Amino acid sequence: MPRLTTSVLGSIALVLGLVACSPPTTQTPPLDTAVHTDASAPPDGAVDVVIPDGVIGTAELTSASGDDTVSGTVVVTAAGGGFDVALKDFHSDVPGGLQLFFSPWSETTTCLADMYNFSFGNLSTDADQPGLSLGDRDYSRGNPSYFLTAVITETDPSTTDPDGCVLTPRAVGTITWDVPDTRPGLLAVDTGSRFGAGGATATTDGAPTSYRAVAGDTLNDIADRFGITVDDLGFLNPLTSRQLQAGDDLNLQVALRGGASVPPPWA
Repeated sequence: MPRLTTSVLGSIALVLGLVACSPPTTQTPPLDTAVHTDASAPPDGAVDVVIPDGVIGTAELTSASGDDTVSGTVVVTAAGGGFDVALKDFHSDVPGGLQLFFSPWSETTTCLADMYNFSFGNLSTDADQPGLSLGDRDYSRGNPSYFLTAVITETDPSTTDPDGCVLTPRAVGTITWDVPDTRPGLLAVDTGSRFGAGGATATTDGAPTSYRAVAGDTLNDIADRFGITVDDLGFLNPLTSRQLQAGDDLNLQVALRGGASVPPPWA
């Protein structure tokens, strides 16, 4: 069977977007809403623990319509420098083509938003389909477990769905991950507001859960405020897909790397 190509629908950037500060051109410059960086940021892609080779995730697909129209098992394997995905015991009674996505949200039984999802492209009708790729390890900063759900949709987007959904799931499966803590000891501790990191922090039981960026912030200062690195910020926020602006929220907890830290677009 030919190897299926992969693509990314929407954007799943794995580094925080940065905006450069432009010098004022008038005596009354416009409000600077950018969040700045500097040249001393740590290199991207650093992880503390490497996930060993072997099966690290599975998902049992269940037909979204409640019958056995679509079924199968998704298996994620760590292998060498990347993460491979295979579809096993696949069965479909749906006419036309189907495609497989990984979604960072768990609530995908009624609609799959066309953003923040990883697409493995069109599927064949074969019962066993190896050779799908989730990319190299650096793509997910060494840990893809922020993807929570495997979703099968039709290849051609729906244009008649009464709710206006573009990608209606035909089958859904929760991904069960078996991966070690790749950043042991990663814990954000708020040491207080400062120049370059003066935004508000949301907390749960006294622990910071998210930070809201304000004008003039720098990623280095934000990281320093919470006792972590800039690369840690990228690891904690894998769904950040555009330039960070004042008013944006940064996740600060490992447990909230996935969609739990970002409301679904349809919410």
